[in-house]
Amino acid sequence: MAGFLGGSAIHGIKRSLAEEGKRDPDLALKVAKGYHKTLQDDSFYARLCQSLTIGTLGFVAHTFMHVLNETKIENSKVLQDAAYKRRPEYKDRGLITVSNHVSAFDDPLIPAAMWSIPRMFSPYELRYVFCSIDRCFKKYWLGRMLTSVKVIPVERGGGLDQSRDEGKTLKKLKVGVAALVVSADVPPPVIPFYHHGMHNVLPVGAQSLKTGNKIRIVVGEPIFFDDLIRLHRQKGYSEKEVYSAITARIEVALRELHESTHRQLDRD
Repeated sequence: MAGFLGGSAIHGIKRSLAEEGKRDPDLALKVAKGYHKTLQDDSFYARLCQSLTIGTLGFVAHTFMHVLNETKIENSKVLQDAAYKRRPEYKDRGLITVSNHVSAFDDPLIPAAMWSIPRMFSPYELRYVFCSIDRCFKKYWLGRMLTSVKVIPVERGGGLDQSRDEGKTLKKLKVGVAALVVSADVPPPVIPFYHHGMHNVLPVGAQSLKTGNKIRIVVGEPIFFDDLIRLHRQKGYSEKEVYSAITARIEVALRELHESTHRQLDRD
């Protein structure tokens, strides 16, 4: 999963760190302090360093995906319109993206492939991503660096019961995305996208990234949830019920992308 997030992300971070604190209080405390210290630093120097860091990493990742590999993106205009508020229905809303997950390098490679290089140097226009505390934030210096490039710490399997698809075969989604949608002041739309070919970029057991692969990214249509939220409030449905309804709607869309992509791959 990956997403553009606003204030609801901070709520999720706090819950996630609270869960992690029960397991490893020292680690959770270090992550929380480092995250908030970096997040609150809005000086010119911090913004400059963030722009240069994200821009440089994005340029390298974009080049890897489009020069050293062959990446085809379908329906990208939908995502661009939503990200940059080009249509009225996106005004005053956040945005969450959901996709299948194949390898540890889905981020940053997939997002970098989807944005132009000039955009990489405008960090306020780019997305946040998640990474588990036990993988990305055990070393203080690494956690600070990742936080500066808009990586949010989460505890794997805790917090918001995060949604994560585990590769080529889509499994049942959890309710993490639904919790983010409901917790926002204005429910953000979710844009699903499905990618194929990343399993060849970093095969199981490989120690380095592979080149010369064909990668396809297919962006789906935006999913809105105002009707479900409104019905939830009118009928007094439980939080669990509305989470399940939102998750089911996302899962249907993601599975349709999965199936249509593989049908097209079979024809090709």
